[in-house]
Amino acid sequence: MNKKFLGITNKGWYELRVLLTLIIIAFTIKSTLIEIYIVPTGSMENTIMTGDMLVGNKFVYGMRTPPWIGLPYSRIGFEVPWIRFPKYKEVQSGDVTIFEFPRDPFQKYVKRCIGTPGDLIGIENGDIYVNQVNFPFPVEAKYLHEFRQQPTEKGTGVFSKFDGNKDNISPFTVPYKGMEIAFNDVEDWNSVITLLVQDGNEVTISDKSFTVIDPQEIGRTRGFLKYMLMGVFMDKAKVRRLQNEDRISHIQNLISVNRKNGIYNPWDFRDVYKNHPQDIYNNLKVNGEFVKDLKDYEIKHDYYFFMGDNRDNSYDSRFWGFVPDYQILGTPLVSIINVFNLPGVFRLNFNDFLRFEYIK
Repeated sequence: MNKKFLGITNKGWYELRVLLTLIIIAFTIKSTLIEIYIVPTGSMENTIMTGDMLVGNKFVYGMRTPPWIGLPYSRIGFEVPWIRFPKYKEVQSGDVTIFEFPRDPFQKYVKRCIGTPGDLIGIENGDIYVNQVNFPFPVEAKYLHEFRQQPTEKGTGVFSKFDGNKDNISPFTVPYKGMEIAFNDVEDWNSVITLLVQDGNEVTISDKSFTVIDPQEIGRTRGFLKYMLMGVFMDKAKVRRLQNEDRISHIQNLISVNRKNGIYNPWDFRDVYKNHPQDIYNNLKVNGEFVKDLKDYEIKHDYYFFMGDNRDNSYDSRFWGFVPDYQILGTPLVSIINVFNLPGVFRLNFNDFLRFEYIK
């Protein structure tokens, strides 16, 4: 005889427990082993196409336990301690890699690794040099424009550490564990503060604290699925207007909340860094200590430099900096179907499948 509790029979409770167990197993696999991603942009064309559904291998670079627990496919939740298991291989220059976007970890990016920790990277007229050796242009990569920017042209939106523009960047070293920052020699506080925050430190000036999580980047994905579905049934121009209004309102609200709590992005102070560098040096604290007293800092994590194969249409490390090792997730194992262009194509590289490496 089935007894009832809260109107649910023993059999009902059993089925509910089975369902919850399956959900927990599914999300554990999603968080640690394999996850499916849909590529919404063309930054990796023609290697990976817009709308491709990728199956990501999340254990090749070291399986990571979930760093966050909450309502799936939402931002409602909280961070938890996590560990990373031994890796099968290191991220290598040339690997197509899936990682958390440093300025909004809820967004997952897929780009090609150009520079690994300690590499010397330079770009001349669009040609990339890694440790003074020309980096081969990927077979399926492309440029949209015939002409490259000249070295003398000012780079629009290029990360402050880099001297140049998207096609020409003076040589720089990719940060690595053990690398030292001498605070007396810092000329670009924007990139240094960004790196200090990414390295897991509390960085403050007076009553202001810094974060690399950017409200502008969070707003880019506001209502993505909702408005995509609305576009199927409504006028697309109207949907775009509603989505844009929603994004602007959401970004303004996020910035307002941050300001009330004294939270800023390092790039909010570009003019201050440039015009009053000594004020930054005298007042900046790392974990409660003034940098003028610390003198130097030893980096605790390894970092990577990524670029998209669609070189003229890729929002990548040239514009927002480096990816720390703890945000590396895995590599695309197989591209199943182009879900935005049904019936689409089935693209499977068996060599990559068997070697658990990257899509070439």
